[in-house]
Amino acid sequence: MPMKMMKENILPQPPLSTWWLFVALAATGLSLYGVSLIDYALPEPLTRAAPVEKFIADIAYEHLVNLTSIGPRVAGSYENEVLAINILVGAVKQIAREASPHNRVELDLQVASGAFSLTFLDGMTNVYHGVQNVVVRVSGAGGRPRGRRRTAILLNCHFDTVPDSPGASDDGAGCAVLLEVMRALAATPHPLRHDVIFLLNGAEENILQASHGFITQHKWAKSVRAFINIEACGAGGREVLFQAGPDDPWIMEVYAAAVPHPFASSLAQELFQSGLIPADTDFRIFRDFGKLSGVDLAWSSNGYVYHTGLDTADNIPKSALQRTGDNVLALTRGMLSSENLEKEVDKSGQLVYFDVLGAVVISGRAPLAALAVLATIALLLLKIHVNATRAKKALYTRRGWWWRGVGRAAAAQCAAACGGVAASCAVAAALCVLRRRLAFYSRAWLLAPLYALPALAVSWWVLLRLQPREGALVRGWWRGRLQHDAGAALWGALLLLCAACGLRSAFLPLLWTLLPTLADLVPLDGGGGAGGGAVAGRGRVAAAAGGERAPPAPPDPRHAGGRGAVRAGGVGRRGAPVQRGAAAARDAVPHAALGARGRARPGAAPGLLAPGPRRQLALVPPTCRSSVARRPWVSAAGGCTAARPTTCPCCRSSPRRTACPPPRRPAPPRALTSPPPRSTPPRTPSRSTSRVPRT
Repeated sequence: MPMKMMKENILPQPPLSTWWLFVALAATGLSLYGVSLIDYALPEPLTRAAPVEKFIADIAYEHLVNLTSIGPRVAGSYENEVLAINILVGAVKQIAREASPHNRVELDLQVASGAFSLTFLDGMTNVYHGVQNVVVRVSGAGGRPRGRRRTAILLNCHFDTVPDSPGASDDGAGCAVLLEVMRALAATPHPLRHDVIFLLNGAEENILQASHGFITQHKWAKSVRAFINIEACGAGGREVLFQAGPDDPWIMEVYAAAVPHPFASSLAQELFQSGLIPADTDFRIFRDFGKLSGVDLAWSSNGYVYHTGLDTADNIPKSALQRTGDNVLALTRGMLSSENLEKEVDKSGQLVYFDVLGAVVISGRAPLAALAVLATIALLLLKIHVNATRAKKALYTRRGWWWRGVGRAAAAQCAAACGGVAASCAVAAALCVLRRRLAFYSRAWLLAPLYALPALAVSWWVLLRLQPREGALVRGWWRGRLQHDAGAALWGALLLLCAACGLRSAFLPLLWTLLPTLADLVPLDGGGGAGGGAVAGRGRVAAAAGGERAPPAPPDPRHAGGRGAVRAGGVGRRGAPVQRGAAAARDAVPHAALGARGRARPGAAPGLLAPGPRRQLALVPPTCRSSVARRPWVSAAGGCTAARPTTCPCCRSSPRRTACPPPRRPAPPRALTSPPPRSTPPRTPSRSTSRVPRT
């Protein structure tokens, strides 16, 4: 009975086991835990023993306690117009007495009245009368060079509150931070290069009234070149830079270079300015009415105390004051030392910016951002093309099949993401019906069971339901690679959409596209990725019918079918191998489902990408059998290389031999059915059938 050899596309490696899923989940959990540690990592607060030019959290906390001890400070009330003004004026006078002789401190109390139109919520005309501002200017004691105009940086906060709230975070802490920054700048042992104006305004909760009175009416407002605004929608934690611009990108460049504890994102800016959050800050007034550029900083942790009676000084840690004070003081000094402060407004557009784990800020201007988008899309297309080429060689498919498979998998992933969003919205609707809409607000860990887990479960279920039946797609590592390409393609499409809309938050899909693309393009196994090296030998196929011949490939022992090497001519009596010429002994036998030039015939694969069961005749060149059976390291000349350990007799007999000589070609047989010579005992090949394991 002739030997029957079956051969399919054997996976070079098995797919990932379930343990790897648990390892990935554990790594994700540890990463989230590490990020939370970074979020709660705050600097040690300094005491009065620190140098005078440093920000001292103990002094700032004293200002906070004095201001919040009054209670709620509503604009127009006695607490706001008299008591709070007295506390702030007393603190400024104390700072002026302790100032360095190289700097001077000037105080001015402003009472402003006016009106302006404001496109907030449904729009309004805002009218105010008799609002008060505490305005302080710190400047160098020496005179300015002749011909140089006076320029200043504005630092703003507000000391009024909403009713029934002591306003420790919003914005008593901002006033405490600015008073301590004022003291540190005034105590600097050298004159300041430019002026610093501190605006402690008394009517912000009445929809931005006092800041409008300053920027449109105060005598010092014309010298302001840039501003820093301090706000809060939570108590403590890391302050986030959530607005910047609209012009002068150098301000963000100074922030990235000077701030010791950065936390910034252009995504937060676009989210805040989209109108989805019904809130606003004095940033709008300085931008729209003062035509100024600056930054907006705010606390966001523990937002459940915002505008409530819980917003007390006890909920503000000194370490949070220290962190914010260090950042504001460093940013102010960096802007004072910048030459751009004396130049005209730079209208080249705002930067794309984001921080990396609170350690460094990555920023880029519009041309660089556009170039990064184009380069990322080009790398993404290259990644999919490379994988399509690898699939063509290893799985005997066309490149177009792989591209279509990527498109279908991307559509399935998009549907799964939509299902996850729908699940989260359903949970939110259920909480609204139960009147528990903000059940997670004071306990952030509830976000995981309430929203994250249902979204992941539904997404996974939808993705599994949309997968084709068994055999419709490739399996194992190749299916993972297909899904990897589909995910990258989905993020690439989102990147193009964000770039077309001019969104600076496109850095998120750019990162989620670029990082997996680079990881897949780098060969990690020496053969071009998963399965690339192991299946490289299978792609070298010659078309015997057309007389074409491929170069000899390194034989794979899995193709040998044991010791029974089948020649191109057929199988003789007793299973003895028979050949029809010397050339056929070195040529590879084409796949049974391939055409004359090694391409898959249309309809050969039952599914989109997975080829069906195909017969394949495997051929081993007549070389050292012992070395071939053990290791597939065979030289192109036909002999086994001496660089690898082998049991070849010729290599053992001569230690100095560098390689075995090419094998001698045996004489052709007399007849196809004749038995081998008696001097050579016949070798009966194994009658086993190699089967492909089910995946």
